[in-house]
Amino acid sequence: MKTEPFYLADDAIKSGEKKQTDYVKEVLLLALLIAPMAYLGIIWNRLPEIIPTNFHLNGVADRVGDKREFLLLMIFLFFTNALLYFLFRYIPKPVEENEPPKENAEHIRAYYRIRFRIHIYLAVFTTIIIYLVSAGKEIFLEKWVFIGVGMLISGIGLFLWHLKPNNFVGVRTPWTLQDDRIWKETHDMAGKLWLFAGIGIIIAGMFLTVLSGVFLFMFAAGLLAALPYVYSYRLFYKTRG
Repeated sequence: MKTEPFYLADDAIKSGEKKQTDYVKEVLLLALLIAPMAYLGIIWNRLPEIIPTNFHLNGVADRVGDKREFLLLMIFLFFTNALLYFLFRYIPKPVEENEPPKENAEHIRAYYRIRFRIHIYLAVFTTIIIYLVSAGKEIFLEKWVFIGVGMLISGIGLFLWHLKPNNFVGVRTPWTLQDDRIWKETHDMAGKLWLFAGIGIIIAGMFLTVLSGVFLFMFAAGLLAALPYVYSYRLFYKTRG
């Protein structure tokens, strides 16, 4: 199957022509990425210097941090959002030259739908966290951050688990794109991996400090990106004997 990486806008697909990135959609996605940090910058001076980050069930704070620790949490969320943006934006999206225009158009719509859902979720979640801190309602701050990220990762895992072969979304390696069986087995594995990694982040976030949790996520992010790629490679060469 001969493929080449590029983006196609709906109009270009309908006319059978190749077109570069849909810049309007990309600008909107970047706005969702940047908006929470811009909001944080605007209200930064109004945030309390000392921020309770964990509470007993009776509502008494048992751990506090300063604004710099809160900033680390926000950078963690921004990094998560940016990582997902660049994974979807810059990993090549091969398109079959003979794929019907209508099918191509539907794939591109699905591609942008999942991207907007992810970034809207993270933008709204991060903005709510910032607002609660600015309003003095920081209960279970650390836990909610890791719960929110874990839920997102688990949700993506469920999405991958049932994802049908396409050229825009998913684990698009040279080997999954050549063989529907390799695609299915790779996405079964990737879906379970992301699902249980998300659950693990939620559970770990209940017990770890901010710094430990951020390092855990960075390690997990590397595995989530690399293992499905390696798995599809091994499947391909296993089938070739």
